[in-house]
Amino acid sequence: MRNLAALSTAVLSVVVSPMFATVQVHQLQPSLTSPRPIGTTVVWTATASDSNPGPLVYQFSAGMDGQLHVLRDYALSNTFSFTPVMQEGVYEVQVIARDPKTGESATLTANFTARSRVLFGQPAVNATPNPLVALYSAPSCPAGSDMAILFFQRGTTDYERTDWRACNAKASNNFYIAGLRAATTYEMVYQVRTGASIASGPRALSFRTGTPTETFPTITLPIPATSQADPAEKMVLHSFVPSSAPIATDRAGRLLWFYKSAMDGQTNALLTRLVNHGTLLLLANGPGYAYPNVTSDQILREIDLAGNTVRETNASWVSAQLLAMGTGPMTSFSHDAIRLPNGNTVVLGSTEKIFPAGTQGSTAPVDIIGDVIVVLDANWQVIWFWNAFDFLDINRKAILGETCTPNQPGCPPILLASIANDWLHGNSLDYLPSDGSLLYSSRHQDWLIKIDYNNGAGTKNVLWRMGPGGDFTMTSGGPFPWFSHQHNASFEQNGTSVLTLFDDGNTRVAPPPVGLGPGNSRGQVLNVDQTNMTVSLALNVDLGVYSAALGSAQRTVNGDHMFQPGTIAGTTDSQTIEVLPDGTQVFNQQAPTSYRSFLLPNLYNPPNN
Repeated sequence: MRNLAALSTAVLSVVVSPMFATVQVHQLQPSLTSPRPIGTTVVWTATASDSNPGPLVYQFSAGMDGQLHVLRDYALSNTFSFTPVMQEGVYEVQVIARDPKTGESATLTANFTARSRVLFGQPAVNATPNPLVALYSAPSCPAGSDMAILFFQRGTTDYERTDWRACNAKASNNFYIAGLRAATTYEMVYQVRTGASIASGPRALSFRTGTPTETFPTITLPIPATSQADPAEKMVLHSFVPSSAPIATDRAGRLLWFYKSAMDGQTNALLTRLVNHGTLLLLANGPGYAYPNVTSDQILREIDLAGNTVRETNASWVSAQLLAMGTGPMTSFSHDAIRLPNGNTVVLGSTEKIFPAGTQGSTAPVDIIGDVIVVLDANWQVIWFWNAFDFLDINRKAILGETCTPNQPGCPPILLASIANDWLHGNSLDYLPSDGSLLYSSRHQDWLIKIDYNNGAGTKNVLWRMGPGGDFTMTSGGPFPWFSHQHNASFEQNGTSVLTLFDDGNTRVAPPPVGLGPGNSRGQVLNVDQTNMTVSLALNVDLGVYSAALGSAQRTVNGDHMFQPGTIAGTTDSQTIEVLPDGTQVFNQQAPTSYRSFLLPNLYNPPNN
């Protein structure tokens, strides 16, 4: 058994700086000469040396006018693919090479010019490496106005629009157009909104999508969309596990978008959330430097719709920052990352600690897996954390006694022992704008836990625990009204009183006396009274299948609900199911095992819960 203190010291050494630097960066070389058009991917390679033994780690940043933004934080790779998209001009690209053992570092910068695709004030549309994504470039527009791109299939009136973005008055405005069918011709035109007035560009441009060469999962329709299904959410976004990349389809199952999972050296891509303005958050495998033999869920990445990395960090560097802030190390990212309204990002992570005999009923020292919640700023630097070991009762063991072994599917890396108690298994996060708190779902405690975040100024204390044995009284009847081993819990429409979740039901279907015996998973909508601490069921629909893990839930625009059993027992399938307020199924799309799915109007506007 390895010693946690020794592990912590090894990681903590990343932030110690000696008096004399021995690291040198000799070259920062682009794969293409400058200038290049907006949207061109340039691979940057740094060449560095260190008189000390061991590897270097590299941070890549880029920006204009002296405003640099971290694109990839300290990682082992000395190359990075940078795709300037927002505007033309001279970009400064910077690399910092760092010795993770000593903290010594050296910096080198280079310039690269991206030129506009707008010529003589005329818009342009160009292909990208993704055959289903176009790059639309529009001329500048007045400050104080907004711009969006209207697009539609030729010969139809089924118009779609990107999100509105503030006008760039000094340079071109560039948009990725996504959600397009293969081998199809589209018309695209820019629109400028000033107050309540919308003016379109002088002419529409044509673009024909290509045909992907990749193989995609098979989609079937046990229940095609009926006339009662919500017409606003025309798209289904799938986050598959364990190895297929995310895709989006229409309700009929036809491909509209995909992410090339081989990009940037990753081996998987677990999509957690769609973000406003057409980017996505995902977790990926990759090498960590603090834990050299660990690759599982070491990367947190934000991508754009063309698949380019917008920003990235890794568990090793986040762990180093946590150690410097006085808490334990983080071994991997885990299950969820969300974007806050102020632009910060909240991500779940796993941690691990040896506790003395007697803890959770053990007869010898016991390895326990916990959770940390980390808030990252716009440069993805740690500014706040919450460690479950500090705020939850360590002796309330996992309800069903779950454990993890190294490399076990569904488990984080196990570093300290051959087996560990999977105490919490947090699987989703939600932000409550009403008081700035965080809602954290602990699968193995059968609890939803409200944490005093208060937009970074809170106490970190647990404000309440919802679920069996928690702080709320369930007022609805029935033999087992409470959720258990739930997924994707969130308050609807940024409110405080209606909560939606997917009830996997593991505890409920466990043999008596713990549970009731065999049954199905449920979709639940809960009425929550946080003043009187009561909960009642507004919807408790039997979904007709049992999903022991994974799953998601969502309120649709018209007030229906979507529930997704992520891994249906006895199959390798998941289902995206839309139900009416009375629980009647009006849509069911079946796909391979999925972590989450989302019903969306487009790829620019995430669900509002």
